[in-house]
This record gives sequence, structure tokens and C-alpha cells, in this order.
Amino acid sequence: MLFKKKEQTQQNKASKWVFGALLLFIIVIAILVYIGYLSNKRSKDAIEDKLLGETSAYAARVGSAIETMAYEATGASAIIGSNGIVSEEDMLAYAQALVDNSTSVYLAVITDCNGAGYASTGSLVDLSNKEYYNTGLTTNYAYINDDGILGKKAFVVSVPYAVDGMAAGYVYLYEEANSVFRHLPSKSYGNSLAFAIIDTQGRIISATGAESHFNSGDSLFTNLKGTEVSGLTLSQIKVKVEKNAKAYFFARGGGESRAIVIAPTSANDWELAIIINESYTNAVIKSNMSGIVRMIIITIVVLCVFTVFIIIIFLVDKFRQKEENKGLEDKADTDLLTGVNNKIATERKIQEYMTENPDTQSLMFLFDIDNFKKINDTMGHSFGDEVLRTLGHQLTNEFRSTDIIGRLGGDEFVVFLKNIKNDDQLEREGQRITALFHQFKAGDYVKYSATASIGAVVFPRDGGDFVTAYKLADKALYEAKRRGKNQLVFYNSNLAEVESIRAEDPE
Repeated sequence: MLFKKKEQTQQNKASKWVFGALLLFIIVIAILVYIGYLSNKRSKDAIEDKLLGETSAYAARVGSAIETMAYEATGASAIIGSNGIVSEEDMLAYAQALVDNSTSVYLAVITDCNGAGYASTGSLVDLSNKEYYNTGLTTNYAYINDDGILGKKAFVVSVPYAVDGMAAGYVYLYEEANSVFRHLPSKSYGNSLAFAIIDTQGRIISATGAESHFNSGDSLFTNLKGTEVSGLTLSQIKVKVEKNAKAYFFARGGGESRAIVIAPTSANDWELAIIINESYTNAVIKSNMSGIVRMIIITIVVLCVFTVFIIIIFLVDKFRQKEENKGLEDKADTDLLTGVNNKIATERKIQEYMTENPDTQSLMFLFDIDNFKKINDTMGHSFGDEVLRTLGHQLTNEFRSTDIIGRLGGDEFVVFLKNIKNDDQLEREGQRITALFHQFKAGDYVKYSATASIGAVVFPRDGGDFVTAYKLADKALYEAKRRGKNQLVFYNSNLAEVESIRAEDPE
């Protein structure tokens, strides 16, 4: 009887161990399945973030290429208007000078208000019958399959000029489509890569790359109708495009299965759409998951004995991943050369502050180093980098840690000063930044003094969002250059009456 009770007790213990082992096994399997799910989701989120970030960078390059023409045309229109009446000989001379002094423009046309004028080729032209003919008082952007002069596909920017306050004509600049599209990736995302530039209504402005159902015709929205869309609904896509926001989704139709990534450019509210074979994203996810799958198979056996150990490893890995992600976020916001915010982070942080503090007066300086190309050409690009690095360091030391300091590219910088209480402080900050350049020197052995042309705008008085503030500051900057450089100009609706603070000549 006692033996039976002992045997029963042993059987009960064995049953408990078997039950415990089975329960542990089930728990382990559940944990591993959950880990697999998280890893798969993380992999999908990671590729989405990667593609959105890279597409934004490509869109910025495309927008910058087009906007460069706008800056050149704006500068030219100011010069033409300031020189008075424009003769036919002047039109030809201006047009040829624009092409000669630009690295990207292959054709320039100067016209009167009726569209008649001269091209840089020397030919007399009439643009009044062209689809991109500008009759307004603002900058106009267009893409054309035939410029009508040299027969090239091109992006066109036209800017009006005025003489004695009266509209007198337009400056047209042309850059070949291939020159703009060279900023796009070639085989980074597999084969059959397609691109489209669209507006906020989904209209396809231009298309390049492989032929695709989604970059053909006149409208992306029309192409998406009747297809299977996932990740976002068609209504959500329209809202994002209309708001000039980034979008990432999948579309299957027209015999294709594509991942479509959309990001805004800086030109005319146009947006760049990169159309990628879904096989590429699937391959990346599968590649990222292959190691996880192998780990799960091995861990199923090991974790039956070392469950606690695996849980610790999982928690440590999760913590490490969190720390790595935080480090990557900080690194992604930093300009590697100067140590200040990069272009994307600068625009984002300033716009976020403006949105959150719409009534708080702030001051934004936009500036670049005078004759920086000459510094590179005479002192070398390494010394030019040293000038930029030193400037970034001094700006960081000069202003508050709460202010936003960023490099937009090249030698162009932004300083955004928060919470400026009164006009006296505006003047003091203007004197402060000019004094910085008065004392600025770079180089360990050769002490080089560099000056800057600075444009300033007051938020929200001059502009209520980053894009507007940037454009107005850019106008003030160009006014500073026009006045002879080495000075600060505050934006005013009439730049002829703006207040100017001129820096003393550096030693």
C-alpha cells in the first residue's frame, strides 16, 4: 500500500514535470512566435523608414536642382530690372551671360511682356504660343517634352522682371531633364525602377526610368483606381499628396506589384514618387528575417532548458536595439562636417517650433560665406571644409543650446533664435551675428578671415511657416549680396527701404 502510494506520488511528480515541460515548451514556442512577429514588423517598419528617408533625400536633390534655376533667374531679373530699359541687344547679352555663368542651364531666353525676345543661342524667339508661357507676376515652373528651340526635354523656370516698377518681361531658364534626373538612384532598389514627379493634385508632371502603369498617363490617382492598394487607402494617399506629405504604400494592378514612396521636393510643391518592385522589399524583409528564422529553430531546443537565459538575452537585445535606434536618430539629424543640424533636421525642428509657438516672436538668419568658391579654388577644398567646420563650432558656442543652428548645404547656414522679446533684442542679435563674422578666423596655421552675406526675417511677422520664412530670408540675403556682400539685411516688403547693418571689414 505504501509502495503504491509512493509510486503514485512519483507518477504524480513525473506528470507534473511532463506537464511543466510541455507548458514550458508551449510558452517558449509562443515567445518565439511573438519574437518572430516583432522581428517581421520591425523589419517592415525599418524598410519603410529607410525608403521614406532616402526618397526625401533624392527629392531634396531634385528640388534643389530646379530651385537653383529659380535663384539664378530671380537674381538675373533683379539685375535686369535695376539696369533700366531692356533693348534687343541687352536681351541677347543677358541670355548668353546666364548660360555662360551657370553650371546646369543649357538655354536662357529673355522676353518682353508679349513673349518676344532672344535666346542664348542668338535666335529671335516668340514664346507666347508655348505651354509654359508666363503671363503672371510670380515664378513659374514647368516640364516640357520639347523646348521648341533646341528640341530638348527640359525643366523650365520663368521669373518676371520689372523696369521702373512696371512689368517689362520675363527671364526663362532651361535645364535638361536628364541633368535633373541624374540625382535619382539607378539600381539601388533593383530592376525596373520607375519615377514620377507629381503635383498636389496627383497630376504627373514628368516621368522617367522604367515604363510602369503607375507613372504613365496624366494622373497617379487615376492609375491607382481599380488597383489593390495596401498600407494606405486611396483617400489617405490623396490627403498626403495634397498636403505635400510623405507617403509609403503598395499598389498591385496593371500586371505590376509595386511599392510606391512619395516625398515632397522644394520646387513648386512638386513631389517625387519612386516606384519600386515589391520583390525588392520582400527580398529585403526575407533577408532580414532569415537570421531570425535560423535562431528560432535552434532556440526551440535550447530554450526548453535555458528559458530564463533566453528571456534575459531578449530583454538585453531589446534594450540595446533601443539605444542603437536612439543613437541613429541623433546621428541622422547631425551634419557630419560641421556638427550642427543637417538640412532635413533644421527644417523639421524650425517648422515644429513655429507650429507649436505660432505667436512667439523669433528671428531667423539665413547666410552663406562670401566668395566661398574662391576659398575652395585658392586654398583647397580641405581648407574650405575647415572654414565650415570652424564656423559650425563657433555658431554652436555663440548661441543658446535651445536655438536651432543648421547647415542647409554647401556654405549655406540657418540660425533660428527663439523667443525674441522686443525690437531692441532683434537689433542686438543682428549686431551679435555681424560681430561674429567680424572676429571670425579659420585655420590652424593660416588664419583666414571670412565674411558672410546675411538675410534675416522675423517670425511670425514676416512669415508664418518655414518655407515662407526661408524664401523671404533668401530675398534679403540676395539683397545683401547685391549691396556688396559682407552685411546683414532684414527683410522688408520693400527691400529698397530695409534696415541694413553692415559688418566692419575683418582684420
